[in-house]
This record gives sequence, C-alpha cells and structure tokens, in this order.
Amino acid sequence: MKRTNPLVLVGLTPFGFAVGFFVDWALVVRGFSAIRVPWSLSITVVVLTAIVIAMGARVRWATQPKPGRRIDATLAIQILTLAKASSVGGALMFGGVAGILTYTLTRPVVSAELVPSAVGGIIASLILVIGALIAERLCRIPPDDSQGEPA
Repeated sequence: MKRTNPLVLVGLTPFGFAVGFFVDWALVVRGFSAIRVPWSLSITVVVLTAIVIAMGARVRWATQPKPGRRIDATLAIQILTLAKASSVGGALMFGGVAGILTYTLTRPVVSAELVPSAVGGIIASLILVIGALIAERLCRIPPDDSQGEPA
C-alpha cells in the first residue's frame, strides 16, 4: 500500500466544507435550527485517535527484531487501512465542521453556544488526521529478507 498523500487530504477538505456549509444553510433556510456539533463527537474522535495510534504502535512493536514478536500480516494491513480511513474521515470532518462554523459566523445573529463546540470539532478532526498519519507511519513492515531470498 502506498502512503496517504497529504494533497488528497487537502483536496477532500473543500468538499467537506461545501457539504457542511450548504447543509447548514439549507436547514436554516427551511426553518430548522442550525447544526450544533456535539461535544460527544469531539471526545469520541479524540478517543478514536488514541485507539488508532495504539493499534499502530502494536504493529510497530511486533515488527522489532526480537524473538517472540510476531504479528499477522493481514491484521497489520487491516490496521493500516483503518489508519488511512481515519485520515480521510478526519479531513472530511475538518472541512464539514469548518463549513458549519463559517456559516454560523456569517449569520447576522451568532449563537454563542454553537461556536465553541464547532471549534472543538475542528481541533478534534485535526488531531484525528495527525494521529492517523502517525499510525500509518507506525504500520510500516520491513521486508522479509533474512537470507537474501525474495519474500
């Protein structure tokens, strides 16, 4: 698997921004209340980041050249896929919450309770992207070249 290209993550952010902005706009125009980013979402995303990093560290620990340390290659690839998906999801969440916050701040009357939770969501999504990229780097498995034979 190739590493996640940061330009892909940067490219997904405007898409998430547009979706967040226009969904919030459409709800307000139709008479519904604006989207409020719950604090539980931010806390869950930070906990997810810790789990993804811990799983990546497990792969890193298992690949160290010491006897008795093994990890199934399929499990390592699944953890790597989780890290890649988390970085993409974090980039989309960052854009979406930034769009919601931008729409909230451009309204004539800004509700003071909507802004802090949206800022918390933005910070949590950045933590997820950074943590997922770290976990992806931890999931590198060295080539199996003990005797010079191809794996």
